[in-house]
Amino acid sequence: MSRRHVVLLLPGLILVAAMGLKTAVTNHNSNLIAAAPVMNGPDPAPKPWNGPDPAPKPWNGPDPAPKPW
Repeated sequence: MSRRHVVLLLPGLILVAAMGLKTAVTNHNSNLIAAAPVMNGPDPAPKPWNGPDPAPKPWNGPDPAPKPW
């Protein structure tokens, strides 16, 4: 293996190992954190601020009837 391959492979392996270690450490206690919000039941649905949205209105009113040729 050439020196160039070693220079590229070694930092890659270190990065993959560090990411794997971080994943293993952060997932170790994830069950306790994920279960905490569910203990008090689900969140209620949010209420609209100003009520329902009104139906859109045409900008210039209805289209006029076409004129005969």
